[in-house]
Amino acid sequence: METANSHSEGFFERTQGGIHPVVLEHYYQNFVASSASSSGYLLDVMRAHVCMLAKQSIIPLAAGARLADTLTGWRKVGGLTEDKLDPALEDLYINMEHLLKKELGEEIAGHLPVARSRNDVEAAMWRMELREKLSVLALTALAHCAVLDRRAGEHAGSLMPGYTYHQQAMPVTLGFQLSCVSTAMLRDIGRIVDCIERLDASPLGSAALSGTGHDIDRSYTARFLGFSSLLDNAEDGVSACDYMLESASCSLQLLVTLGRFAEEVVKWCQNELGFADLSDSMIDSSSIMPHKRNPVIPSAVRAFARLKAGDFAGLASACVVPFEASRDVTIVYAKTIEFVASAWDMCAISSAYTNELHFHTENMRAALDLGFSFSAELADSLVREGQMTFRAAHSLVGSAVSQLFDAQKGPAYLTYAFLDQCCRSLTGAPLPLSEEAFRKACDMEENIARRSHVGGTAPARVLESIDARANQAKVLRLRIEKNQARWEEAGTMLDDACAALSDG
Repeated sequence: METANSHSEGFFERTQGGIHPVVLEHYYQNFVASSASSSGYLLDVMRAHVCMLAKQSIIPLAAGARLADTLTGWRKVGGLTEDKLDPALEDLYINMEHLLKKELGEEIAGHLPVARSRNDVEAAMWRMELREKLSVLALTALAHCAVLDRRAGEHAGSLMPGYTYHQQAMPVTLGFQLSCVSTAMLRDIGRIVDCIERLDASPLGSAALSGTGHDIDRSYTARFLGFSSLLDNAEDGVSACDYMLESASCSLQLLVTLGRFAEEVVKWCQNELGFADLSDSMIDSSSIMPHKRNPVIPSAVRAFARLKAGDFAGLASACVVPFEASRDVTIVYAKTIEFVASAWDMCAISSAYTNELHFHTENMRAALDLGFSFSAELADSLVREGQMTFRAAHSLVGSAVSQLFDAQKGPAYLTYAFLDQCCRSLTGAPLPLSEEAFRKACDMEENIARRSHVGGTAPARVLESIDARANQAKVLRLRIEKNQARWEEAGTMLDDACAALSDG
């Protein structure tokens, strides 16, 4: 799209508003509309930059005051809303420049682009948006952990089967099982908080990729934007994408944990198990089968975890570009925000159904009588009290269980007399265990009580682990709140600086 004097203009001016209609319809229309919600971060970056330019006498104070006043006014009314943006102007930043030119004129607006580029501006605003959204995600996940641990405390002594490969393995408690999820989730939160603190460094001042010859003060803008440090290589400042991948990865890791727990919930709600029920608000029914209580909400959480796991490979591939600003990484950023948003949505939903899950502990306890999950403790008792080697004890108990399995007989048939008979057949000697010791080894409550070491399923240990996680969660929360306080303080300082510049 050329004008009469287009060849006398630079490429930047010639391309503004000249995007091909097909590209406009199928890319920029949605891209610009979806970026409107990020405009507050853009305006803050530009306000800090303008204040710095005026302080350093790089632009006239009067021009700085007009720019700061206009940018602050837009910030106070909610930023650059979608209705104010023109997709034909390519992106949020160019729209802002055009709106400033329209409102203030070229002479004033033309001072804004000095000593910076779209590259470092976008890199700064992206880091600011990510750190805030990741903080909200981390706090939501901490709330979910608190729900899990409260339910775990309620059921620290509620017996249920522990499974491997969907086969009964050992007796555990429901509190122990829920604590497992909370423990994993707390590590996920730790990764998110670490990620926030690692990405919280200012790239502003990197300009296009090599910095600027103007006498800028990067520490000044970093302080007013709440960054804890400066990125010390300008090319890295505008080309880095590791913080996006790490943000997406942390979000995905949390989604995977949520998806694994969702899989447990779906299993617990099966008719054959009947370990739990979801509330009516967390199920769907069938349009043809009136008895159905479909656990669709946990299934949705599981599906998001699986889908985002696939999407992550695409993100990583899109980041394999040279060390330079590129449209590839711009698109990666938009998808990274989607990762964080999906994790936040699914975390809030998972917390809600965890809070309302109704557990049928009597069914859990009854299920233990269907399998031989006490057999590992029986073998251990033969080692401790019968002085057998573990392999010999394992072989003896395994022989007894396999004979009963072949005969389609359950654990009730594994009696003291039967095991003694198996022992005499295998070793030629009587069972080196008293009937009382045998009874205790087969007792589910005794099985659980004996696992009282750190990390064990004994109720007292479960309660200790809940207390320990509460302390860990407190430390993580304090780190998040400390960061948020710095960002909030920076926002107040920036408002004051803009007001002072405007008044001056």
